[in-house]
Amino acid sequence: MKKTKRRITTRRLAASVLLKWEGLSRSGRMSLAHLTEDFLENTGPWSARDRALVRELVFGVVRWLVLLDRHIDFQLISGKKRLSTIVRSHLRIGVFQILFLDRIPFSAAVNEAVKGVKSSNNAWASGLVNAVLRRVAERRESLGPDMARRCEDTMGLDAVERLAIETSHPLWMVKGWVGRYGLEEAQAVCRANNIKAPLTLRVNTLTITREKVLSNLAGHGIDAVPGRYGPEAIMIRGYSGSPVVIPGFKQGWFQVQDEAAQLVSYCLAPMPGEIILDACAGPGGKTTHIAQLIRDQGVVEATDRNDARLELLKENQERLGMKCISYIPFESFNARFSELEGRYHRILVDAPCSGLGVIRRHPDIKWNRTRASMSELASQQRSLLNGLAPLIRPGGTMVYATCTLEPEETREVVEDFLSGHPGWNLISAEKVLPAAARSLVDENGFFVIFPSPNGPDGFSAAVLKSPIIKNAKKFPKR
Repeated sequence: MKKTKRRITTRRLAASVLLKWEGLSRSGRMSLAHLTEDFLENTGPWSARDRALVRELVFGVVRWLVLLDRHIDFQLISGKKRLSTIVRSHLRIGVFQILFLDRIPFSAAVNEAVKGVKSSNNAWASGLVNAVLRRVAERRESLGPDMARRCEDTMGLDAVERLAIETSHPLWMVKGWVGRYGLEEAQAVCRANNIKAPLTLRVNTLTITREKVLSNLAGHGIDAVPGRYGPEAIMIRGYSGSPVVIPGFKQGWFQVQDEAAQLVSYCLAPMPGEIILDACAGPGGKTTHIAQLIRDQGVVEATDRNDARLELLKENQERLGMKCISYIPFESFNARFSELEGRYHRILVDAPCSGLGVIRRHPDIKWNRTRASMSELASQQRSLLNGLAPLIRPGGTMVYATCTLEPEETREVVEDFLSGHPGWNLISAEKVLPAAARSLVDENGFFVIFPSPNGPDGFSAAVLKSPIIKNAKKFPKR
C-alpha cells in the first residue's frame, strides 16, 4: 500500500479496514491486527488516541459482527435489504458505537456514519443510514445498554441459535461447544471470548525478580498484580497503551506473554545443559522462556516456516539478553533433517492450529474457520508430530501444544500419534507444572485451560515421552 497523506477520519479509516478485510477470502486473509496496523501506518500520522479508537472500532465490529448485522437488518424497513459493503461497514461501526461504547455521543456516531456514506459512491443511502442509527440510538436511550443489545427477533429461536447470535459466534462452533461442554459452559466460553484479554507479562528472572518489576510498575502508577498460575507472570489491569512504553520493557525485564502460554514451557520441563528444539518458534515467547528456565545454559534451537517471525524472535532475544538461542531457517532445517535425528533432549511443538482458544485476542479467527479447515489443520498437526518424533533422543520429551481446545486438534491428534508410535507414553502434566497450575490437568493428564474473564487464554498441551532404548547411540551434549 502506497503511503498517502491522511485525509480521512478515524471512523472512515475503520470502515476501509473492514471493507478490505471482508473482501479477502477466508484462507487468504492476513490477520485483522496486521491489516489494521498496515492501514494505520500508511495513512498517518495518527495520534495514540486515534490509533486506539481505530483498533477499538475495527476489533469491536468484527467481535460482534453477527449481532450488529441482526440489529441492522431488523431496523431496515424493507427487511434484509441488500446493502453495499461500504454502507454496511459504516452501519456496523455506528451500531457498535451506540450499543457498546459510552464515551462517544450517539449524535457523533450517527453523523460520522452519514458523512462516511455521503463521501462514498453510495450517497443515496445516507438517509437510510441516518434512520437506522437513530432508531438504534433511541432504543439504547430508552432501554439501557444491556437490554438494547438483545435482538428483538430471536425469541422464537432455540437456546443454541440464540446464544450464537447474542454472543456473535458461528452456529457450527457454538453447537460443537454445547455438545461437548453443555449449554452453561458453552455460554461461559462464548462470553469470555468477547471480553478483551488482559495484558500479561512474563518477568525475565535472568535479570530481575517479579517483586522488583511489580514495585517498579506500581511506582509508575500502573495497576499490576502477580499472575494466578505462573511464578513469573504479572497481569496489568486497565492498560490500553503499547507494551513497549511500559517501564522496564527496553531493559529486557519482561516479555509480553499470556499466562497459559507461559505454562506450556513448564510442561516441557527443560533442564540446563540440554539441547532443545522449538519447532514452531514464531516470535519467540516460548523460545525465550525455555532459555530462561534453563538459566541460559544449554542450546535452544528455533525454527519456523515464517522467517519474518524469526526476525522478531532475534529482536526479543537481544532485548532480553539471552545467549543460548540459535536459529535454523526452515529450508535449512528440512535439508539437515537426517543429521538431526536423535539430537534433542526435548522438542516443543506449538503447532499451527485453529486458534479458537485465543478468539478474545483475535476475533477474526472465528470468522476465518470452517469445519473443513479444522480437519485440514488436524492433518497438518499429525504430520508435524510424526515428522519430528525421530529427532528426539531415547527417553526424551516432546510437548504438543495448541491454543485451542477442539478435540480433533488436541486429544485425537495425540491418540493417533501414540497408536502409531509404540513405546511412547503420555505423561501427566501435573508432574511438571507449577503447584498453582496443577488443577488445570484433566483426568487424562492433558494440560487444559479454558479462556475466562481476567484469566489466561484457552490452551491445551500433552507431554509425550519417547521410549528408552538399551544400547542406544550416545550423543554429545552439544
